[in-house]
Amino acid sequence: MAYKLKKGIFKVACKHPGCPFDAEIEITQNIMGMTEEDVEIEAKKIVKDMALIKHDAMFGTKHSLSSPTIRKTSGIFEAVGAKTTSLINQSEAVKYKEYKKGDKILKKGDIATTICEVVKGSAFVDKNKAHTYNVGDTFGAAALLINQTRTADIICGEDGTTIAFYNLKELSKKDPRKAKELYTEAMEDIFDVISEMESVIDNLEKELEKENMVSENRKERISALERELLESNKKISEFEGKHSFK
Repeated sequence: MAYKLKKGIFKVACKHPGCPFDAEIEITQNIMGMTEEDVEIEAKKIVKDMALIKHDAMFGTKHSLSSPTIRKTSGIFEAVGAKTTSLINQSEAVKYKEYKKGDKILKKGDIATTICEVVKGSAFVDKNKAHTYNVGDTFGAAALLINQTRTADIICGEDGTTIAFYNLKELSKKDPRKAKELYTEAMEDIFDVISEMESVIDNLEKELEKENMVSENRKERISALERELLESNKKISEFEGKHSFK
């Protein structure tokens, strides 16, 4: 069975000292091979050639593209000539959707069935634009594996943003390497969420402890004032007793 790469996006960085070249290359060619590894090797050759042209246009007068690192950040290997049932499973493994700036990609409270990956463009957590997802970043994993519902609204950051929605169960049958990669990212996402929750709990405990201390201090101050009041009343009574007129 042959394979082809769909929605392949690669990151290419030049290793020449001080070179800032870090390009994103999208594969639109129909690359095929007998194995997924064959397809990826061929894709990386094409990516390198494309990156070389782009690099030389920017820095060609200074240096050539040196020992570039080429990393696939997105894409899935599709079986060619598979049976109808397999093709159905392939379509269930990953779906792509394009959004406009401001569109809601995920809605808080919705049932979580997929892990999302930014194929093109960007996205961010609503009410927290500093928490941005760029090409190659994934989101939605924690909700999928923890409580089955989305924990926040995710908003499209720019026109033309493309999101891949992966079904891990189906993807593991078709592209085990990608499924493992997403699972690892999902676990990291969960650990991040747990860490954030622990931090929140720790801060709440500190605030509660602080409030308790304030409360105890208030009680002690009130008790001290009550003692002072009683002592004052006692002294007043003694004074009045000594100076009362008969």
